[in-house]
Amino acid sequence: MFLERIDLSTIKITKDIEILESLRIGDSIFCEDLKKAHSLRSLSYYLVRSRNLKWKFTFRKIDYGWRIIRVE
Repeated sequence: MFLERIDLSTIKITKDIEILESLRIGDSIFCEDLKKAHSLRSLSYYLVRSRNLKWKFTFRKIDYGWRIIRVE
């Protein structure tokens, strides 16, 4: 096994987190790809729990994809 030290300050916030943080109540993200939608859904739960936010997201199936909506 090889261990490598990484400078944590060089790791940048992913684009998905930036997008979720920019959502206001009523804003949503549309995904045609189920895998990407599930990824954003789990990331939204992680964001709320890890940062102790009072936000809530909902996940809805739409005709041609999925929508993650910030409801609170």
